[in-house]
Amino acid sequence: MKKKLAALALFAAAVFALSACSTKVTVSLNRNWNYNTTAAYDASFYEQLTYDVRYTESESGSTNGLKYTGLSGTYTVTTQAASYHRQSDGLTVAQAYKQTTVLEVSATIADKDGNAVYAFGGETGVPADKITSTVWFRDTSDGLAPLESSTEVYSHTPVNAAIGVYSYKTSVSYNESGSKAEIAVTDTSSAVTEESDKISIGAFGDSSYNLSKLTKSYSCFDNEQLLFAGRGLTFESGSSNKVTVVSATGGKQTVTLSCKEIVSSDYSFLLDGEQVSGSISACSVQFSLTGTDNTGVTHSVRYAARNENASANKYRNLPLLIESPIAYSMGTLSYVLTAATHTAPSQG
Repeated sequence: MKKKLAALALFAAAVFALSACSTKVTVSLNRNWNYNTTAAYDASFYEQLTYDVRYTESESGSTNGLKYTGLSGTYTVTTQAASYHRQSDGLTVAQAYKQTTVLEVSATIADKDGNAVYAFGGETGVPADKITSTVWFRDTSDGLAPLESSTEVYSHTPVNAAIGVYSYKTSVSYNESGSKAEIAVTDTSSAVTEESDKISIGAFGDSSYNLSKLTKSYSCFDNEQLLFAGRGLTFESGSSNKVTVVSATGGKQTVTLSCKEIVSSDYSFLLDGEQVSGSISACSVQFSLTGTDNTGVTHSVRYAARNENASANKYRNLPLLIESPIAYSMGTLSYVLTAATHTAPSQG
């Protein structure tokens, strides 16, 4: 049975679904994703990061009486230098980056006693949760200003004690200066074929709107590039930066990136084919909404600290660990880096 349910929340619509000044404050950015952070824009830059997605149940229990069991997933982030050209207005940017992400999660949603309510992904015959995104943005010489982004979302989302299935697409297009954006959300729930009395098909609804004055107060980034942009900042313990973040479903929001502390922990992953195992110093950075009208959960990223020798930045400020709390106090999703490669696959 299918029911229509207004969209209230999303399980994993993005790693940073953070949805929602008289003097402009811009952030200082470096190419910390390069081995040599002082090098000029590298037109051959390529990077692919692979993460294992894991779930930790809330110790105090959820507020909706649900939890996940048997959750597994992967998150892949591929970034490469590329020139950008937009046919609609002829905008061309020679020094830009294209980043694509794919997040796929399978799990069983269970009640507080562990009894299965609904399963998706894997061998269930039900589609897994999947979010794909593409974002284009300028180089650091232009403040990593966003150019455009698009996402496709298919998600099983606990809403209170119900389970909503959401399917939609978004697009964001910025003007040449990055100060304005045209946004569109397209509902694709009509394509959902799941049939169960355990779920409701969420009607997200089509919408389009414009945003302006995005760069009036702070540097502006698209939500889909925010994880990468954080690598360009130089964090010290106790430091923080405010930025404007745009997403199709959250609009324009102010986000604070705060370095809580510098911590050394053990990590294990492949770096360009070689096993890395041992202690790495990292900046524990919290991403949180700020402002009188916005409050939100805090997401945390551990960025590998930049090497004191700027020309030998071995760990390239890699996001080693990402932690995102789930709505209704259902627990935390952790994205654990398993591999990083900087050699583009051969063509043909």
